[in-house]
Amino acid sequence: MAAEPNALVRAVIAAALLSGGCGDAASDADPDAAAGDAATGRDAGYAPPEVTPPEPDAGTEFWLSETGLYVDIATKQLAPDLVEFEPVHALWSDAADKARWLRLPKGTRIDSSEPDHWQFPVGSMLFKQFARDGKRLETRLIMRTGEGPHDYFMGAFAWNDDESDALYVEEGAANVRDTDHDVPARSKCLVCHDGEPGRVLGFSAVQQPAVDAALLSEAPPAAFTTPGDAVTARALGYLHANCGHCHNENGSSWPDTDMDLRLRVTDRAPGDTAAYRSTVGVPMQYFDDSALELRVAPGDAAQSGVHYRMSMRGPKTQMPPIATEHVDDTGLEAVRAWIEQL
Repeated sequence: MAAEPNALVRAVIAAALLSGGCGDAASDADPDAAAGDAATGRDAGYAPPEVTPPEPDAGTEFWLSETGLYVDIATKQLAPDLVEFEPVHALWSDAADKARWLRLPKGTRIDSSEPDHWQFPVGSMLFKQFARDGKRLETRLIMRTGEGPHDYFMGAFAWNDDESDALYVEEGAANVRDTDHDVPARSKCLVCHDGEPGRVLGFSAVQQPAVDAALLSEAPPAAFTTPGDAVTARALGYLHANCGHCHNENGSSWPDTDMDLRLRVTDRAPGDTAAYRSTVGVPMQYFDDSALELRVAPGDAAQSGVHYRMSMRGPKTQMPPIATEHVDDTGLEAVRAWIEQL
């Protein structure tokens, strides 16, 4: 009988934990003799928990405490082999507070040979926790489970009201913990993540220009700086983080529109960016809900389709189309200011 997805993920998680998690990939020294690893935060004395992979017919419940994110979930003590990170340009999530962690299998590195598309080794785990008003709402997990382009587990765990643990919710959950925050169904994950061959959106040469070289197979050619003055860079960075994962040649929106809002490490000036070239003065495409004619009308945000759709909420109109119920006024202002100065 084929293994249930949860059992498969448990087995890969177990192997990753038993391997010791993040190691000093840049050193041949015995990790047990080291005082620790400054790049990963790994404590040399850390002993990963022993985990026994379940049988294929194990129960369907899958808990965050099984993933190794916490040494002790009761006290919320994080595993010491995790690398906490924050992208330069953040994704709007209805003002939720977020924390993010990476775990690489011991002795591995991120394949950074293609600067715009980093590939993570099998067993890599990335966690993102969402909270609001001091309440943990959900924790998402992306894990590479095999060598194939689609061998990834992506899913979310919804926190209990007492925050003793979080349960994996295949179908998502609405209005968790008396908020209007919705946990996405697993089936929704690839809407955004399929646009990046490495499936990871917030850990890249564009988003982590100062990442420790010990985590990479090769260093990026140069630390990336979003091009343009402060107003332009803020807008282009915002569009990259909030729109570029779908609006690019690999993204889910590509069959409907050739707009490309993703930054590349080779972008040196605003005019180099796909966002500038595919929006400024470019006609709208397949959108009939307004009389607007241009994606970006230079000097006129009110007549720009990109700005209009960011300002809306509702089926078939809002952008982003999922995972948000509130307009990001700060992000909207960033894009407005950029358009107005064109």
